[in-house]
Amino acid sequence: MSHRCNKSLVVVALAAWLMSPCASAFILTKPLPSASAHPRTIHHSSVDSIIDGPSNGNDDSTLTKICHILQNLQKDLLANPSKLQPILQQHQDSSADDVELSSENVVKETLLSTRIPDLQLQLNRTRTGPSTIDGAGRGLFATEDIAKGELITCYPGDALLCEYSELEIDDEEEDGFDEEDIDFEDEDYYDEEADYVEEVVLWGEHVDATDRLEEDEVFDGIVDKDLPPLTSYAATVDDVYSVMGMPILDNNPAYYGHFANDGAGHIAIQTGVADAARRGIEEIISSYVSESVELSNARHKPIADGLHLGTFASKDIKKGEEVMVTYGPDYWMTFEG
Repeated sequence: MSHRCNKSLVVVALAAWLMSPCASAFILTKPLPSASAHPRTIHHSSVDSIIDGPSNGNDDSTLTKICHILQNLQKDLLANPSKLQPILQQHQDSSADDVELSSENVVKETLLSTRIPDLQLQLNRTRTGPSTIDGAGRGLFATEDIAKGELITCYPGDALLCEYSELEIDDEEEDGFDEEDIDFEDEDYYDEEADYVEEVVLWGEHVDATDRLEEDEVFDGIVDKDLPPLTSYAATVDDVYSVMGMPILDNNPAYYGHFANDGAGHIAIQTGVADAARRGIEEIISSYVSESVELSNARHKPIADGLHLGTFASKDIKKGEEVMVTYGPDYWMTFEG
């Protein structure tokens, strides 16, 4: 994904519209998945239901093998806690070292941020190349015919964004809750993200230390190197975790999910303030949603109970065809370059 644009007033208007009742009624009529909307995180597309095996009637033996591999790795990590040390060490070095996690959570974080060794020997169905979308940079293309429902590639967790909620109130605290104790004039009361989410960025063990970014670079990019935020390559797995693929790690077709573009992104990028005023926000969003859904032929979905994220064909894809997903209005609402 390589779209870059300047945030304009139309984005602000888009944000206001998305929060309105009419937006909810409109969006619910469209087959768009929802994505997290953390103010500092640009979520690249989003996900559907968890897949624990073949996602339709097709015999997707590769998906079954990957699920078995992940489940076996999960059992091995639970039986050998010492192998979780790389992730645990990153937690200790982070600002959220007081977050209490179960062994299952740490195992999940480890596997989400892992690239299964030699998986490209079993999953090699795509290549990257210049996108058919003007200004989109690289895109993802099928190197063979892919049937609807089949696994195309995996979405890498080179970096893992963890958003731990601090809104955990036990029964005793809840019983003793007194509304009179709340200062409703305090702006922080309304800013749930500021008070109740602890962010941590964890790196996959396969990512060389020299390639790892500072936290500000993850969220803000590097201006003098013309590098966008790594969060522009993020996809939501669940309410806590989002995987982020590094565009420089581009030699493994088993993990190419982060190169799938949104075919209708140009509508969000090219819409100016004057055009928005003339056409109206509802019409612009309707145009974007309709074209994005029409052009998309793939979706990102968690597999193996959320231990990995896969990119699946939502339509039959022919050899040579570009693989496209829909990022959703919320992505373009927060996107800036």
